[in-house]
Parts: sequence; structure tokens; C-alpha cells
Amino acid sequence: MKNLFSCILLLFSVSLVSQNESCDGVRYIDDVFTEVTSTTGLKYGENSEIFGTFRELFLDVYEPTGDVADNRPVVIFAFGGSYIQGERDDVAFLCESFARKGYVAVTIDYRLFDGPLFPPPNDIQMTEVVIKSVGDMKAAIRYLRQDADTGNTFRIDPNMIIVGGISAGSITACHTAVLDSTDVFPENIQVIIDAEGGLEGSTNDLEYSSEVQGYINYSGGLADASWIDENDPPFYSVHDEFDDTVPYGEGFASVFGIDIIYMEGSKILQETADSLDIDNQLKTIEDSPIHVSYFAIPTNAGAVINESAQFVSNIICESPNAINEQQVISQIIFPNPASEMIYIDSNEGNLYTVHIYNTWGQRVLSEANTNQINISSLSIGNYSVQVIDPSTNEQNSQMISIIR
Repeated sequence: MKNLFSCILLLFSVSLVSQNESCDGVRYIDDVFTEVTSTTGLKYGENSEIFGTFRELFLDVYEPTGDVADNRPVVIFAFGGSYIQGERDDVAFLCESFARKGYVAVTIDYRLFDGPLFPPPNDIQMTEVVIKSVGDMKAAIRYLRQDADTGNTFRIDPNMIIVGGISAGSITACHTAVLDSTDVFPENIQVIIDAEGGLEGSTNDLEYSSEVQGYINYSGGLADASWIDENDPPFYSVHDEFDDTVPYGEGFASVFGIDIIYMEGSKILQETADSLDIDNQLKTIEDSPIHVSYFAIPTNAGAVINESAQFVSNIICESPNAINEQQVISQIIFPNPASEMIYIDSNEGNLYTVHIYNTWGQRVLSEANTNQINISSLSIGNYSVQVIDPSTNEQNSQMISIIR
């Protein structure tokens, strides 16, 4: 019987991962639109910075003018500035470039360091700022999924959200994409995360998923590349080989030329992802000591944008956008389709934490310490079931269909 359920599930999964309706080998790669329409100043949350400054946080949305496609992928960008300066308009050029290729592109505010700059912030303060910024980006993702669920103003595909950024903004995006409940943090970092209300943060309280399907790393990195695990999304990186601000390999990121916080840059991220068979691509700007040198020269900037858009297009048009077959095989939820109850196949009789999300990424049902769950209260449709083993923090996701 388990083999029958496996076959049904795999057939069902294939139907879910069909290509985006607009994938034609041109859109999402080339400039197919000439004009871009922007909607600015949408408030997605609010919160306090490290020294208590209260900030309302806004985002701007860029769309290809005249586009009639539905279910468009979203790319969310965060600006750079060493977490001490910058504004969302700084990456408007990226949003406009991606919108001309057919994406919906978004630029966001996030919280910065609001204390005195001399002496510069220390590593503990900067770690807190990074964690706050991750909570902000996750809140923006939830805001977009809520909009998709309640009218879909921007006609987005809530199952295809990519994050990215430049420098500090990329550091935010990288952490947003990979940090999850399976990661083990040093005690000092866990204290900060707990004070922020967990990895989701408290910038808004929308009950939607903040998971992403990929990320773009323009000269960023992670505090610890071991936080990347085999279930994390694919990513594109570009980095100057001898970057003097954010290390290409491992070292200290600096502010005003002063080392502030240890970082593992794009080269380390690539090596870690390769060891885990995570799809990734690294463009190295050889022999360059300049931070983000490629965006200073229009021809180089265009080449990097085109290459990163091509990588994202591959995620959208070629890769499964919600589930991979290894996860399907390793954790069988049955029956599928189902009507009243679903069961988690476990030879050891293990009990799990189960979260169920609708197609908009909204959590609609949760139960702890169970290997079965009553779904009779849910409407007919497709859902993502996340199963977490509380003893190991291992988790799997699987799509199911509810029928009556």
C-alpha cells in the first residue's frame, strides 16, 4: 500500500512543478518590456532599531508596464551601506532592470544601526542589526504573500519568491534564505534571536510563510556557511576576488576600514553548497580589490544583471518550485489525495510537529506531538504539509491534495 501511495504522490508532484506559464526562453532573461510602473511607499511593518529608534518600514513595487501575465515571480532587493546608511531607492535600478525582463521587483526598507558611529559598532551590535534586518525581510515576504491571498494586487506567484541584495543587503538576503529551525546557533546569537521573537521577528504578525525559492548574492555572505543545509534554496553570487569590505573567502567585514564582524563570503558559500549538491553559480571578478566594482561600470553591471536573471529564470522555468523528489520519498504522508485524515508514515511510531500551508503560503493548521492530523476543516485544494521531527529538528515538506 505504501508503494501505491508513493506512486500517487510522485505523479501528483509532477503535475505541481510544471513550468511557469510565461516561460518561453525569452521572458525573465531578456528585456521584453520597455517601460516600468512603480507603486511606492507601501507600509509592510514597523519596529525598533537597536538603540530604540522606532521605524515604520515601507516597500516599493516595480512591474513591467502593459504586462498581462498572471502568477509572476517576485524578486525582493535590499540596499547596501554597511548597515549604517542607504535607502530603498538605491536599488531601484535593479528593480527596473528585472521588471523589464518580466519580473515583479520589490525594494524594501530594513532597520539600520542607529547608534553613534565613533567608535564603530562592535560585532555583537552588528550581529543584532543583521538579525533585525532578517526579521524585516521575512516580514516583507509575508506581506507580499498576504497581498497575493487577498486580491493579488500585483499578480504575483506566491510560490516563487526570490530575495537578493547588494553588500549589507545581500548579507540580509543570504541569512533570510538559509536560517531556519534546523540550524544551531551560538548562545549569544540565540539570545538575540529569542529577543527578536524568533527567526521570523516581530516586524509584522502576518501568518504567512517567509520561505523563499532562491536568492541573489551581490557581494554578501553569511556569518557561518555551515548554516546552509541540503534543503536550502539555490543561489547566484558575484564577488570581487580581493574585496576590501566583505571578504570573498573568510575574514572580517569592515566599516570605515575597521574590522567589525567575521563573515564567510561568496567563495565559502559556493564550496559549502557544492558539497551539498545545492545548485549555485559564482562569478568572480578576478584581481579586483574594490567592493561591488561591477556595478560601477554600466557594461559590467548589465552583464551581472543578465547573468543573475538567467540563473533565476532557471529556478522558475526548470526547477521544481515547491518540492523535491528526495523529500517526497523520505517522508510519506498518506493518503494523498485525502479527505478527512492524513497520516505520517513512521516505522518507529515517531511523533512530529505538523504545519499545513495553503497555496498562498498562509499557515492554516498546526498540531504538535502527532503522526496523524484531521484535515476535515480545510477546503478542497492543494496544500503544503511541513513535518518537523522535534528530536532532531529535521524537517520535510510535501504537497497534498484535499478532495471530498
